Amino acid sequence: MAGNGVWAPQTVVNAVKEAVERLSRNGEVPVKETDIVSYIESMLPSASVGRTDIVKALITLEALGVVRVVSSGWKERIILYRSR
Repeated sequence: MAGNGVWAPQTVVNAVKEAVERLSRNGEVPVKETDIVSYIESMLPSASVGRTDIVKALITLEALGVVRVVSSGWKERIILYRSR
């Protein structure tokens, strides 16, 4: 993370991956997107990571085969971590 509060895209991807790993207990339980946002905000209170940044990171992780994202309604997504 840069000192000015701007995140590099790869840093956001790594933070989201770590959040999904921990919250899902390494793939044992599904995780809500809102839980990931809350987790990142609590772990990095001075960071300015928005929901859009997290969605972009989830898209990247899904493309890499690390997670699977499914819809659970109008505004909520469920993330399934694919432990290796």
